[in-house]
Amino acid sequence: MHAARRQAAWRALSLSARLSACLVVAGMASAQAVPDDDGPLLRFGLTTGVTASSNRGLDTDSLGSTTELTSRLDFLMRFATPIQALELSGDLGLRSVSGAEAGSLPSGLYDPALTLGYDRQSRDARLDVDLFLRERDVSSSELQFDPDAADFDLLEDTGTQRRFGADVALELRRRAPFGITLSAGYTGLRYSDTDDPDLTDQDRFRVGARFRLDLNPATQATLNARFSTFEDFGDTEGRRDTFSLDGTLRRSMTNGSATLRANATDTEDGTRYTLSAGRTLETELWEVTGVLGLTRGVDGTVDPTGELGLTRALPNGELTASLARSVRSNTDDEEQEVTTLRLGYATQLTPLTAFNASYAFTDRDAADDGDDGSFSVLSVGVQHSLTRDWSLNVGLQHRINDDATSGKASDSQLSITVRRSLLVRR
Repeated sequence: MHAARRQAAWRALSLSARLSACLVVAGMASAQAVPDDDGPLLRFGLTTGVTASSNRGLDTDSLGSTTELTSRLDFLMRFATPIQALELSGDLGLRSVSGAEAGSLPSGLYDPALTLGYDRQSRDARLDVDLFLRERDVSSSELQFDPDAADFDLLEDTGTQRRFGADVALELRRRAPFGITLSAGYTGLRYSDTDDPDLTDQDRFRVGARFRLDLNPATQATLNARFSTFEDFGDTEGRRDTFSLDGTLRRSMTNGSATLRANATDTEDGTRYTLSAGRTLETELWEVTGVLGLTRGVDGTVDPTGELGLTRALPNGELTASLARSVRSNTDDEEQEVTTLRLGYATQLTPLTAFNASYAFTDRDAADDGDDGSFSVLSVGVQHSLTRDWSLNVGLQHRINDDATSGKASDSQLSITVRRSLLVRR
């Protein structure tokens, strides 16, 4: 990727940390939590607040502080019966920006989103259909980041990014010892009002089949076959095809489970192989997960991979820690090594007040040495229920970006938001 992508990609990770900091910014995930009761449902939410950042753009030479006044309206409509459900959700923001980023973050309406989902199930089958459409300001640090897929989508410059697509999954023989799930999806990415040659339209198609075999009540084997095509319309390389075959054997035990996994992923650059074994131990207060494996990259290098996760139940909260290292493909299907450390603490101080703190560190080594870098973020937040419908959220966050090309930069951010939710049932 170009330097502009590398410098801006780490800003995207800040959104992941912001979302995972347990509602440091209120209401982003609340619209997705839907009661399971059948019958029509209508919910509205309004989130209003102010965010002050010392170096929002994480520039090596800070341009100064930025203040954002935002209001965001979200809604959800759900119509459900015992066998099927239709759900429509969306949101739209209104923003006023002052300070260093006023030129790159336009004021007014921003980041509209719309999602439509349908699912239908019978005793032995299930169908899920999802359609989505979302616009983002290219210069916003709120462009999506997917930590599981290592998608660094935040890019510099000005303009609009439109992401749209659909996903379909059909699960058959749900209650039989042998089952199959067929899936397909499409994601499109379009840019407008930008002169940056790096901001190019993209398409990704994907199909997959998952086979499940219950060997006995405690042992299950699965085989996943996936094929995807990625095309960047501004890249002379053209379309990139990726095929992945993944087999897992899982056995349930009285105090946890054990897994054995093998994966082969074929890309335009070569084939990557992974073999790993894992064990989960569960006690009354602790849950320990350990995975150890080896990955042979497309260049023939063999690297150790794995994960160690700890969860400790507290009287009024939870303590978590995880360390993971993996070799995987990024958003452009290029191989990279990713090491991630995460620490989290959450507690209910009173019946109305909750506190959380988290730390996340991610280090990335790409096949292209110039694309290396690390990002860390420390977050603390307090959530307080003012009334049945109103809630107050206060969050403090410190981010550090260390890019191999552009250098090191940091930012401190304070967010204060108030949210009201209105739920209506028939």
